[in-house]
Amino acid sequence: MTNLLLKEIKAISKELSSIIEIKKKAQYAWHHDDDYNLHMEFSDSRLRVPLIELRPYQTELQRVLFGGISKRILVEWPRRAGKEVITWNFIIHASIIDPGMYIMTYPTNVRARKILWQGAALINGVNTKFLDMIPPKLIAKKDNTEMTIELVNGSLIWIVGCDIDPGKLRGTNPRGMVLSELAFSDPHVMYTMLPVFRQNGGWLVGQSTYDGMNHFYWMIKNNKNDPLWYCREESILTLVDKDGNPYITEEDVNEDRRAGMPEYLIQQEYYGNVQVNEETKYFAIAINKIYESNRIVDKLFLPSKNVYAFFDIGVNDCAAITLAQFERRAGKMWPVVIGYIENNNRDLRFYVDEIRKFCARYNLPFHSHYIPHDGKNRSFNDGLKTTIDYLRDMGESGFFVKRPSSHKVAIEAIRQKLFMTSFNKENTGRLIDCLSNYEKEFDDKLGRFKDTPVHDWSSHGVKSFQTLVLALEADLIVETCYDVVYLP
Repeated sequence: MTNLLLKEIKAISKELSSIIEIKKKAQYAWHHDDDYNLHMEFSDSRLRVPLIELRPYQTELQRVLFGGISKRILVEWPRRAGKEVITWNFIIHASIIDPGMYIMTYPTNVRARKILWQGAALINGVNTKFLDMIPPKLIAKKDNTEMTIELVNGSLIWIVGCDIDPGKLRGTNPRGMVLSELAFSDPHVMYTMLPVFRQNGGWLVGQSTYDGMNHFYWMIKNNKNDPLWYCREESILTLVDKDGNPYITEEDVNEDRRAGMPEYLIQQEYYGNVQVNEETKYFAIAINKIYESNRIVDKLFLPSKNVYAFFDIGVNDCAAITLAQFERRAGKMWPVVIGYIENNNRDLRFYVDEIRKFCARYNLPFHSHYIPHDGKNRSFNDGLKTTIDYLRDMGESGFFVKRPSSHKVAIEAIRQKLFMTSFNKENTGRLIDCLSNYEKEFDDKLGRFKDTPVHDWSSHGVKSFQTLVLALEADLIVETCYDVVYLP
């Protein structure tokens, strides 16, 4: 027994000695040069982060962040401009000088693993893995499953996809975050974390090319004159070396053009020119018209008008509810969307209570719920009754909406109704993001877009708005509305 105890003590002592030795070797002093490159001095070596020589525009961005000019950064750079390398090095840099938690996000967890966790970049003519850009002596532990890296100074780096439940980020206290490919990501992650950074003084960088006039496009347009934000829109014409020579030439672009890359995509990816098209985004034209005609209105409500709730049912998936009022003009019902609710893993009672709270907050009467056709088979509860049955048990009025005759018919109906719809600015941002990002699936084999949608985070909001459209077309909105006629 004594010998066994001594062996265990020796093993623990050896492990502690090893840890102490690693930490001794990893002790360093650091300083910034004039360009805010990070220089570290160890007992046996010197290192610099980043490993590469930065381009002028990358150096400018590094000065903005580490020189304290701004902690809110949004940059639209063309493809092949080095967005990934520089922003990943921001994560490394910050985790070395300011121990804490740092997060690098991608549109999906799959892309996060392929692009960064397993990916590499060409550095000085050599393919270098992104993880190898972290000085090895600073790494204490890697977790391949969770895609986390612990440093010897206590920092934690987490690479993750924006398709995770944003609730998993609640309660975390990161010091900094990079949202890579933000135009292609669910913006809810960014919205979840912004209050954290306001409170703890942390920083946030969003980088991407454009993807139509979606949330990323409007983030830059709406914040470019805000002194709290540093926003840049660049193209291959503005990203040049010290002698004014472009890093990406017109011949590079023409090569893609000859290969069949659509012109709208060339303009968007290389020149930052966003053209309204529906080749990829189903509602691009209609959403653009909503902005042009100023139909996203501050504090928009119709006093004393009934409120209606339109569902997309999700139980294990996300559930979404569009809240709308209606006004009659020229013999037609014009939707006024005043609210939007989205959550997951909640029962029906939760959503009914949220709708009631919403109406009470604005002193508005509530009329009824509208459930899509699959609500006859899907239930928020035990599956013994339909959703309408459970609503009636709660004293609520509800109606089923018939299934559309085809996906194409439903899409066209939504398009037409969007030209008639106004939105409350404060309460419907998430729904507008969903409608703006709803896109077609790409056929890798045929090399073109299918006429079927991608099922992603934007689908739920669109489906709830679809329920509104189908209810209108079926004359299920029972409120009696009157045209206002002024007599001389």
